[in-house]
Amino acid sequence: MVTYKHHFPHLHPKLFIPLYHMACPRTSAPPRKEVFHTIYQTSYAPFLRLLEKVPCEYAGHTPQFQSLVHHLLQWAWERGLFPDMTEDEIGLIAALSAYHDAGKAMLPPTLLYKEGPLTLKEFEVLKTHPEWGEFLVDLAIPELRGTTTHRFACEICRWHHERWDGGGYPDGLKGNEIPRYVQVVALADAYDALVAPRSYRPPVRHRRAANMVYGGECGAFWPPLLAVFAERASSIQQEVYGEKPDPPEQ
Repeated sequence: MVTYKHHFPHLHPKLFIPLYHMACPRTSAPPRKEVFHTIYQTSYAPFLRLLEKVPCEYAGHTPQFQSLVHHLLQWAWERGLFPDMTEDEIGLIAALSAYHDAGKAMLPPTLLYKEGPLTLKEFEVLKTHPEWGEFLVDLAIPELRGTTTHRFACEICRWHHERWDGGGYPDGLKGNEIPRYVQVVALADAYDALVAPRSYRPPVRHRRAANMVYGGECGAFWPPLLAVFAERASSIQQEVYGEKPDPPEQ
């Protein structure tokens, strides 16, 4: 029998959470209607309901994260960066992006909610969450193995921390080894994490966050996507987050 230990021999046994808690979430938890509003409108809806079995807590993002992914995909598509992508696939990827951090449900809450910077050892534990995410999603939707939906979900979970120059994790992919749609989720993840409040810091202003992403402080991203991002920076703050543009930095 394949066990968690077989997949992740480097992890401490105390980090293993029984499968029951993944496959049978607490009945008292409210339904994540906001997450599935978009995908119920697509042809994939009957299958995507199965993803409700995947834990989606500890995201650490704003409610606008999926909208940001959707906007970036749409703008990139308009620029010809995704010539073969359909509108349904754009909606599907944006919806599945809600689960990019599903693997964090397998990490200790004391680490996830720690006030202050992580130690190097803690960061190494945190870096296991993409692999956990892929594992959990694959386990939750075996009915979809071999489908586009399954591939999108697993690749988003596993590779959303990869970077264009190979400086990401867990696999050190670089350039076009990283699926382009995953690179969109990765950029959105970096930006939205900055503008979301943390227990140890206030949210970063949008203008500053955009400059940090574009300037490489969050790692290297696909250059054509960065160009779209820079072009739409003011639109992101207004259209996605519903806020007035930040004043120029002094």
